[in-house]
Amino acid sequence: MNNFLAVNRVAFSIGSFAVYWYGIIICAAIAIAISLACLLAKKRGYLADMPLTIAIIVLPAGILVGRLFAVLFDSGLSITDYFNFRTGGMSIIGAIIGGGLGLLIYLFIKKEPDKLKYFDTLVVVLILAQAIGRWGNFFNEEIYGALIDSSSFFARFPFAVKINGNYYQALFFYESVLNFIGFIFLCQIYLGIKKSGYSSGFYLIYYGIVRTVLESFRNEQYILRMFGLPISQICSGIMIAAGLAIFIYTLVKSKKEKRRLENG
Repeated sequence: MNNFLAVNRVAFSIGSFAVYWYGIIICAAIAIAISLACLLAKKRGYLADMPLTIAIIVLPAGILVGRLFAVLFDSGLSITDYFNFRTGGMSIIGAIIGGGLGLLIYLFIKKEPDKLKYFDTLVVVLILAQAIGRWGNFFNEEIYGALIDSSSFFARFPFAVKINGNYYQALFFYESVLNFIGFIFLCQIYLGIKKSGYSSGFYLIYYGIVRTVLESFRNEQYILRMFGLPISQICSGIMIAAGLAIFIYTLVKSKKEKRRLENG
């Protein structure tokens, strides 16, 4: 039972089958993301079925790899737990990597010349889904940071969550807010800059920084490690580097196109 709002993580039950708030929130986040992707793609003049194509590829790949990251790097899980999804355990970083690779492979197979336009549409709605989805962690009483003295001004929501009589940094809330802010910036970039690549580059750099910083405050039990190293921070660093590479590629490409047009 969560001590802040006194809500049960089980929303309702169908017989002996419990339906959790976490699952409801994640499904709602996905539905909202797909609906918004359809609107954004229409604004950019893309084919109407493009967002659905993205969803069909990204969702299964993201879930499979996100779960794989959890069972490989979470000390409380093993590879034998892979298909037992109801025990919990899903890495958002793993899901991002899996979904991105799945979409990239698909676009290579389809020989799509402008792959970044797909990713640009994806990242805008992805960061919104992440902002909404983080509230599932609230109901599960997970993704929090260091212990906060109960006499401190910050021992209250939204700075902290109270779990089992103790106050902890509300990291899920911090990330949710930062993701919403990132979503606003990405909407401006996506709708204001019509050239491909800028949204993708911004997302990778922005979210990479957010996760790198917040991961350093995370409670030890929620840090996934590989050979003792924090795997999420390593992947976040790679995301930042990839975002910078995309920005450089996009700028160089734009300059070449401008020069070609000027030379006739």
